[in-house]
Amino acid sequence: MSNMNRAMMVYARLLRRKIGAQHRHVYIFNGARYPKYPELEQASDEAVAQAKYLIQMLEDRHLAVQFASAVGMPGYINMR
Repeated sequence: MSNMNRAMMVYARLLRRKIGAQHRHVYIFNGARYPKYPELEQASDEAVAQAKYLIQMLEDRHLAVQFASAVGMPGYINMR
């Protein structure tokens, strides 16, 4: 595995942790909104946008397929 592939897979795992992170927290806690929920939601949206961009713009289709699977968006490769 080349350094480029390894770096992309590390970045994919980082993005995967951010995507949907807000759903691991309760939106309403004891009648009040969880204070970090909007921040987590925004970070998730940005991570999804970044992942979609990279999947579309990677020149190597094989790397794009691997990246899409690693980030948790394997079906998005078909939108390419």
